[in-house]
Amino acid sequence: MMCGIYGAIGNKYKHFGDLMLQSLRHRGPDDSGRFFDHQNELVLGHTRLSIIDLSNHSHQPMQSETGDYVLSFNGEIYNYKEIKEELIVRGYSFKTNSDTEVVLNSYIEWGKDSLHKFRGMFAFCIYDKTNEELFLARDRFGIKPLIYTFVNNQFVFCSELSPLLKANAISKKLSIDGISEYFRYGSIQQPNTIFAEAYYLMPGHFMRVNTDKSCTFEQYYDYATRGKIAVQEYSYQEAVGNLRRELDIATQYHLVSDVNVGAFLSGGVDSSAVVAMMKRSSTAQVNTFSIGFKHASEVEDETDIASRTAKYLGCNHRNIKIDDAYVSNIFDGFIDSLDQPTIDGINTFIVSLETAKEMKVALSGLGGDEIFAGYSHFSQITESSNISNKSHLVLLKKLHDLRPNRFTNRFQFVGISPEQGVDEKRVLDRQLSKTLKNHAMIEGLSKSMELSTIQRISKAEIDGYMLNTLLRDNDVLSMANSLEVRPILLDHKVVEAVFMLPDNFKIRNNLSKAIFIDSVKDMIPEEVWRREKSGFDMPLGHWMNSCLNVKFVQLMELPIAKEIFCARYRMKLSSRVLAKKAIRNDWMAFIFLAWAERHEVEI
Repeated sequence: MMCGIYGAIGNKYKHFGDLMLQSLRHRGPDDSGRFFDHQNELVLGHTRLSIIDLSNHSHQPMQSETGDYVLSFNGEIYNYKEIKEELIVRGYSFKTNSDTEVVLNSYIEWGKDSLHKFRGMFAFCIYDKTNEELFLARDRFGIKPLIYTFVNNQFVFCSELSPLLKANAISKKLSIDGISEYFRYGSIQQPNTIFAEAYYLMPGHFMRVNTDKSCTFEQYYDYATRGKIAVQEYSYQEAVGNLRRELDIATQYHLVSDVNVGAFLSGGVDSSAVVAMMKRSSTAQVNTFSIGFKHASEVEDETDIASRTAKYLGCNHRNIKIDDAYVSNIFDGFIDSLDQPTIDGINTFIVSLETAKEMKVALSGLGGDEIFAGYSHFSQITESSNISNKSHLVLLKKLHDLRPNRFTNRFQFVGISPEQGVDEKRVLDRQLSKTLKNHAMIEGLSKSMELSTIQRISKAEIDGYMLNTLLRDNDVLSMANSLEVRPILLDHKVVEAVFMLPDNFKIRNNLSKAIFIDSVKDMIPEEVWRREKSGFDMPLGHWMNSCLNVKFVQLMELPIAKEIFCARYRMKLSSRVLAKKAIRNDWMAFIFLAWAERHEVEI
């Protein structure tokens, strides 16, 4: 059940609930509800996108049979039927066929330990009336968001930031750290948000908040602690077979739904494998969706290979071909959908917008590169870590930092940790990040010394780029269009099985994602799994110099542009925009200014 959730303790504003529900309607257009405890000035709210048990019996917030517990839940528990059977044996009765009631009764029976039973994605809040306490939890990898704030002597939580603004639960004052992180990585690093007064509950964590607004936090899950085995007793071929079985099981779980399930399909192995596994696990027609471009552009169009893959697999396929006019028409809607700025999200917005015209649910191959070592820098950082850190090599590393070129590129990661290597790779524009006023550098990378090099790189990517950019954009921009997206490769059993594998199972004979490819290549076209990896890019430079140029020129005149950027950078950027020579990295400034104008933020 994909939804919008919110709640508050100590809120006295008369129209607070109305504003929150209205702001979350896009996440759940099918139903809405509220629960009040006036004595404790407590409210829980919910907007529903019906996926499992479409009846009104699954209305939320949902109260337990005794009335002692109240739940507002966002997510899908794919193994809810198995848990339900276990609860029935323990004496529980059920009035619905929903996973929501299973979550509620699981918490009543097992408390915080119920989180270990759930296979799926979730963010939820349970009000325990007896103990006058809220229990809030977020899934293992942060697929579903949960944002909270303690301001004005109240506690408020929500699925997104925008409703907190509209209900005056937080001020429009920006976080200096959040601004710094955005212009370094193109996204804000959780638990921070772009606003100074709001934070994310971290993945794999829960929090308890008493009605007096005291709180505690606890981590209940860490995939890395389950993946420290460096040497396995089984062979590579046995590992391939084990992975295939885990993928098949995960697919069957991710197809649990009372509405049709489609899929995003690109030219890559991840999405192709997901679609192929769907075909193996279901007799229903699979609908697939791809983005391409009507005219020649600066980026690769993958719709041709996606179409061939769909035909090979027997899918009902739709190519979404966009042009400048299309981008102009949807751009304001895209900015409206952003609760905080992001460098990488317009592709998700477009494919979700079009897919939602036909489907309520779509499967995605998100996460494959992070868990299977698919990015080229997995090999580059690993190779550099094996180079002796002699003084002349460190000097070449410093030379690369000053003026990178093809000769010095192989020394880019010499003398630094795998985590620092990932950080260097993910910094989008070093010069821009230095031009910010009140710039604050963030040091937050953990060094997992007990893990292998590939595991450390993978962990840095999962906890960094995947969480803060891919998953955040995936949720906000799909739910903006009332579409549920399920990243099947982030099934926690799959991640655990992969993370623990030896490094040479993931990069083998110079082939990235070797074990994944070997586990699925019999199902997908050879041209897909042999194809050299290429990221899916949008023609951002072209748009800024054509259909969005006038908008960019106007944004450069905003007062916030002068408050954020130093004069020298602002002059250079303005010159490029006026001359219609904006470069790809300018998209970061463009999106930030467009977002800041829309939300009327404060520095």
